[in-house]
Amino acid sequence: MKLPAVPESLRRIASVLEEFSAPSVAFSLEPKSEIQVGESKLGGAPDLPKEFELKSGPATIDFLLQINLAEASPFDQTESLPKSGLLSFFYDLKEQPWGYDPKQLNGFRIHYVPAGVPLVRTPVPRPEFGLQERRIDFQMGLTLPHIGSKAYEQFDRLANLNDEEADAYFDYSDNVERFGLPKCGNHHLLGHSDNVQGDMQLEAQLVTNGLYCGNETGYKDPRRKALESGADDWILLLQLDSDDTAEFMWGDAGMLYYWIRKQDLAVNQFDRVWMTMQCG
Repeated sequence: MKLPAVPESLRRIASVLEEFSAPSVAFSLEPKSEIQVGESKLGGAPDLPKEFELKSGPATIDFLLQINLAEASPFDQTESLPKSGLLSFFYDLKEQPWGYDPKQLNGFRIHYVPAGVPLVRTPVPRPEFGLQERRIDFQMGLTLPHIGSKAYEQFDRLANLNDEEADAYFDYSDNVERFGLPKCGNHHLLGHSDNVQGDMQLEAQLVTNGLYCGNETGYKDPRRKALESGADDWILLLQLDSDDTAEFMWGDAGMLYYWIRKQDLAVNQFDRVWMTMQCG
C-alpha cells in the first residue's frame, strides 16, 4: 500500500515519508448485525473456551474486543499477526489503570485461542461496565510517526521540518491514517502509535521490569541504563481510540494502547504484553 498523494508543501521530504510509513490493519466499529460466535467484534459478551476465567489474579477484567485473525490477517501487509485463531483483549473498565504502575499489570490481558478450539459466548462478570457490541470492519492502513514517539524523533532528524512543514505533516499524517475510513476513532492493529503524550516503548520496558513510571522514579532508577536497550523490542499491537460513534471514551478523549515485544509476537506469545492509556 502506497502513501496518498504528498502535498506540495511536503514534496521535499517525500522519500522520508515513504521510509517512515508503517502498514497497519485499520478498522472501524459498526452497529451489530447478527455477530456469530468467533467473529470479530467489540463489546458485548466475549467468545471464550469453556474454562476461561475473567480474572487476572485478584482483579476482575472486562472484555474490550476480539479479533478473528482469519478475518484480520488478509489486511496485515507485514504478515506479523497469526493467520488464524481468536485474539481477545481485556481491561479493567472499572478502575481503568493507566499502565505506569507495575502493581497494576493485572488490570489488562490478551488471550489467544488457536483455531479449532471450541468457543462459547461467555457472560461478563460486570455488565454495567461493558461496551456496546459493535461489528469490526477491517481494511489495509498506513501510519506515520507521531510526535512524542522515538520514531518521530528519528523522522524529524532526517526531515528537519520547518514550522510550515510541521503543520502540513500533522494534517497529512492524520489524513493518511483515516484514508478510506468513516468518521470514527483512529483504531488499528500494528503500525505507529498516535501518541497523545510521550514515548511508550521505554515506559513499556521499565514498567514490565518492575519500575514505577508515574513520576520520574523509574526513569531515574539505576537499572534504567541496563534495561533501555530493550525498549526497541516493543511494538504496537493495538490502538483503540475514543469513539463517539461507538459511545465510549478513554479519560479525556484519549486512547488505549497494547504493546508487545517483537520476539513474543513472532511465536504467538501474548501473556507478556503491556497496556497504557494516554489522554490530553
